[in-house]
Amino acid sequence: MSGLFKTYTLICFLLLPLLVGAQDVRFEAISDARQVVLGGTFQVEFTIYNADGSNFNPPPFRDFEVLSGPNESRRVSIVNGKSSQSFGLSYVLQPKKIGKFTIGPSTIQVDGKTLRSRPISVEVVKGRNSTATTKAELDQELSEGVFIKAIVNKEASKIGEQTIIDYKLFTSRNIESYNVVRESEYAGFFAHEVRRFNSRQVQEVIEGIQYTTKVIKRVALFPQQAGVFNVESLMMNISVTMGEKQRRSIFSMPKVTTFTIETEPFDIRVEPLPDAPSTFTGAVGKFQMRATVNREKLSTDDAIALRMYINGNGDIKQVQAPPLELPEGFEVYDPKVLDESNYEENSELAGKKVFEYLILPEEPGNYEISANFTYYDSDSSAYVTLSSKSFPLTVTKGTLGRKQNITDTKAPEKKEDIRFIKTDADLNDSPFGFVGSGLFWGLFTLPFLLLGGVFVLQQIEAKKANIDPVQLKRNRAVKIAQQRLSQAQQFMQSGESKSFYDEVSRASFGYICDKLNMPFAELTKQNVRSKLESLKVETPRIEKFMEIIKTCEMALFAGKDNAAAMQTTYDQALEVIAEIEEQISL
Repeated sequence: MSGLFKTYTLICFLLLPLLVGAQDVRFEAISDARQVVLGGTFQVEFTIYNADGSNFNPPPFRDFEVLSGPNESRRVSIVNGKSSQSFGLSYVLQPKKIGKFTIGPSTIQVDGKTLRSRPISVEVVKGRNSTATTKAELDQELSEGVFIKAIVNKEASKIGEQTIIDYKLFTSRNIESYNVVRESEYAGFFAHEVRRFNSRQVQEVIEGIQYTTKVIKRVALFPQQAGVFNVESLMMNISVTMGEKQRRSIFSMPKVTTFTIETEPFDIRVEPLPDAPSTFTGAVGKFQMRATVNREKLSTDDAIALRMYINGNGDIKQVQAPPLELPEGFEVYDPKVLDESNYEENSELAGKKVFEYLILPEEPGNYEISANFTYYDSDSSAYVTLSSKSFPLTVTKGTLGRKQNITDTKAPEKKEDIRFIKTDADLNDSPFGFVGSGLFWGLFTLPFLLLGGVFVLQQIEAKKANIDPVQLKRNRAVKIAQQRLSQAQQFMQSGESKSFYDEVSRASFGYICDKLNMPFAELTKQNVRSKLESLKVETPRIEKFMEIIKTCEMALFAGKDNAAAMQTTYDQALEVIAEIEEQISL
């Protein structure tokens, strides 16, 4: 029997396909239970990853009955372009007695080396027998045999920090089906359902009852403001089969009972972020950054495109373009968002964003530029600044800045070397002569006009230099907002709904930041509302503005490409910004 089993397992492992490249080769043993009731069952699985194996030896199961196995499983997965595969053999076991037991290691050979799995510890406890005799007692026992819990990964969060809620189902019954009938609206949070997570069934013992547990739903929450927020209960309909599972037929159908279960509501405490440095632009979580430039040698006639790539597990929509610190002699235009997307990684929501800065050198020379990005690290509870490598730039003198003649033509050469020379000269003024003509007086007065223009420009620049930068930012707030709304209109006409709503959101939030001189770190819906109320902005206008922000957030993350809805949002944003500008300026 033992030799036949070894031969069988050897053939199974030799059928494994080879992996391309050096993968992480490992051999593991896992169990779906740490506790099990006497008479209950559980499963152990021995898995080899990314390799062929031979001469598999299972451990002795002295204290357990082997009800099933070995059961073969093979898995292949591709995550972020990387492929991996595994092959496993599993056993269904039933304990023989109460106590704490250890399932010893198993071994397998890979490329001439022997790999050994870790031992598994299992505690067998006494179960609680059913004593239900009436329907009321049976219903009570059913409700105890099936329930659901909401498990949050942290008791307190910072504004913008990702918080994970797992909805975990516990059952000691044969579940026929289940479906969610009511879910919390998650007031105060941006919510996103995570699709990829570990949904493996696990055995757990609670108060003497063995439950099969499984996470059936995972939600990522991003707090939008500080405070204590209540998460309402999630309600489900559960259908369970009574008695043992039987094979269905038209003559024999199992009895199914349906009832409702729900989670207990709970609170999440959201704390404000500590005082932020001026370089902070809204990223909270764990992030990485890198930067590139498209050239390192150029003239003053050229421009540099610097791209900043940011990715992490925070709310990427809230991440704004970091400021660039450049040497004297460079001009930088407002950055563009080239890419913004969300993806799932490590069972949570992550995102990436790409900014592009157009930089113009004004003076020749040798320079170094780099990019910095500051985020709030939720693990270390501190602000972290990431810096890219330095990019050396060699800038030469261009030609576009020099004064040039409008025309640079030469008089045509004459084909004749000797021309007729007139000896008689008439010095009387000609009515068609140059002196005294309109062109003559125009050229005569041109230097004076140029000097006057230079003087006026100097006066204007001097006045600008004396303007308070904050006041200048406020004065330009509505103009910049209108420019962004104009860009949003172009996105609307081309049917790019995501870019449209992103630009409307940037125009609205940017207008408030510039007009009220609010740091981005303080930019929350509640703060915006409070500031507008303190400036005596009429309540209907405030509500209209907040509704636009809400519409943009919902459209960006829930998807909304209706042309009529975009037109309505655009018209409302244009109108309410103009109304607020008019009232604040009075």
